[in-house]
Amino acid sequence: MWIGLALSFILSVLLLVGLRQAQAAVSAPSTAVYPFAYGANVAEWDITRLNDMGFNWIKVFSGPGSRLPLKVLLRVDANASNLSNVSGFGSSVQSLAQAQKGYVDAYEIGNEPNLDAAYGWGYGSTNVPPNAADYATLLCEAYGRIKAVDPEAVVVSAGLAPTGRVAGTWNGHAGHNGLFQDERIFMQEMLDAMQTLNGAPCFDVFGYHPYGYSADFDAVPDVASADPTQNCVNGFCFRGVEKIYDILQANGLGDKQIFATEFGWITEPSAACLSSPSWSGRAWQIVSEQKQADNLVGAYEYATTHYPWLGGMFLFNLNFNVAPWITDECEQMRYYAVANRPAEAALAAMPKSVGAGVGELSVVPGAITAVYTPTQQPIDETITVTLKNVGTAPLVYTATLQTNPPLSLNLSGILTGTLEPEMETAVSLQYTLDGQPTGSYSGSIQLETSSNGIDNSDSVPVTVHLWDEIYDTFLPLVGKTQD
Repeated sequence: MWIGLALSFILSVLLLVGLRQAQAAVSAPSTAVYPFAYGANVAEWDITRLNDMGFNWIKVFSGPGSRLPLKVLLRVDANASNLSNVSGFGSSVQSLAQAQKGYVDAYEIGNEPNLDAAYGWGYGSTNVPPNAADYATLLCEAYGRIKAVDPEAVVVSAGLAPTGRVAGTWNGHAGHNGLFQDERIFMQEMLDAMQTLNGAPCFDVFGYHPYGYSADFDAVPDVASADPTQNCVNGFCFRGVEKIYDILQANGLGDKQIFATEFGWITEPSAACLSSPSWSGRAWQIVSEQKQADNLVGAYEYATTHYPWLGGMFLFNLNFNVAPWITDECEQMRYYAVANRPAEAALAAMPKSVGAGVGELSVVPGAITAVYTPTQQPIDETITVTLKNVGTAPLVYTATLQTNPPLSLNLSGILTGTLEPEMETAVSLQYTLDGQPTGSYSGSIQLETSSNGIDNSDSVPVTVHLWDEIYDTFLPLVGKTQD
């Protein structure tokens, strides 16, 4: 038969301290893509070549229509021509995402929209000035349409072109010369526009093109040098991507990943090609084929060691030099290619990683709540708070107090230090209160962490309630017993 049982929780004791045994966490960036995406832009879909290189992603420019043995990043056209019919653009994107559901893992919306070029913002033209707010309109439209039919798909904002610090102002936009805009200023205007349009970013992953130019893969960004291999003035080097992440963090978006949807180094063509129009202004960027190989391997290894916020890198390019439809011997895209060059073998031999490690702080309890009657004052209690690094890289932490008198808080222990993975430490929180009427009194433990370039903050709330009466609470517990 069914027997009703009563379980009494007696709360009216001389001292009642309730601790919420939650776990707070100062987290690493949310990982939209895992493991790390080793990818390439391709002219021909050479799956065998990519598999032999140990790559796990491919970037294409039309939908595959079936499941490939690699994950797929599909670039979707989004440019000034779409502004005349934003809804129609959205419908087209939605139809594409519906047709490619299960076949495409990520969509990159547009390409280098901070340029006026025909392959950037100026569709079919070279004189459509880029406008970050206009691009944000298309990105947000595409984001909503894709998520409506394929919520698991990753939406990547168009890879921005590194333009450097551009002088001048166009139509009220700083860092703009009417042809292209400083990528950092464009990025900020784009983030601001999305906040206005959507109240949140319209991307899962931010796209950027950290080309190496003449600089080695580890050249320090924004530092000029007479040595071309170390010259990264204007951020013209692979590590310029660090400045893009800095902007995400400054906008409260440090939990977002970045994709290098294009990056690479250009090698030397024939002497005749150097005098062709397509090579104008490019000669200073040329590196040897061996240097190309060394820099590509170095960049992948550097990123997967130091950048937990960089989710993937798509080299530009795999095979534009052997695609039969690219017949112009001087086409500059051929000389970024790695097929049949030392870089192909070097990338194949390169060890692959799941990505850079990052520390993550776990805090127990995640909140401290105590309940008393006013007559139980003076109150003087001490609680142990455990800090543990549950991540995969060392973590530097600092604990401080946010106090709101008359509640007095005191923190003791090692309040700043480094925790190795799986290492933990304990700090003691003392709280005191005396002579106060009924009400709630609060403060908090503030936690700041840094790990592998990721800065985070969180807090453990501390609340003391003074109640005139504390009632017994009876909860019914129903169990089934056998006669």
